[in-house]
Amino acid sequence: MKLICVTGPDGSGKTTQIGRLAERLERRGKKKVAPVTIWDPLIDPQSKGRVPFESPQQVDDYLSILKPTSRALFLYHCFHQALELSKRRAADVYLLNAYWYKYYACEVAHGGDPATLQRLAEVFPEPAVTFHLRIEPAEAAKRKVRLSGYETGFASPRTKEAFVEFQHRAHRAMNDLAAQRGWVELNGTESIDALTDTLLSKIEC
Repeated sequence: MKLICVTGPDGSGKTTQIGRLAERLERRGKKKVAPVTIWDPLIDPQSKGRVPFESPQQVDDYLSILKPTSRALFLYHCFHQALELSKRRAADVYLLNAYWYKYYACEVAHGGDPATLQRLAEVFPEPAVTFHLRIEPAEAAKRKVRLSGYETGFASPRTKEAFVEFQHRAHRAMNDLAAQRGWVELNGTESIDALTDTLLSKIEC
């Protein structure tokens, strides 16, 4: 299976681009495309009703009581299970939304040890290509309608200012990871259509 990752910080437009890429790739190449997100175990028929969470809010509440390593183990397990569930769809291309990369960056921002968090992620396969949507935290904050505790550093209250302050730390960790892994860097503030066209022009499938 071919793995293509679109990652980036909160508010960078990953989900929008994943949806558009799935539609355009299927139309362009007659390929079966499967988006993969960390939330898939909550909604997949195989696990729905067996997972002790019914909503992202309940997950966020649970995350607030964990420390960075424990939280990373939980989040990595969710995404790894999403990958396992996606295999049943027998797709030609799998579009990874954020992947473990975003959660690694957030846990570094929460105070986690980068080396430990990267070792824990060694179970994940490497995508054929990873696109990094870059955006300044203040610009990302303008796009956010609701703020979770996780993306604000569990600040109280969850303000746009808290979001920006926390995201600056997460962005530094993600930028370091991008440099280590040689991701394709893209401007997340481009128009939606232009960004989709740029992504498609760099995908070979």
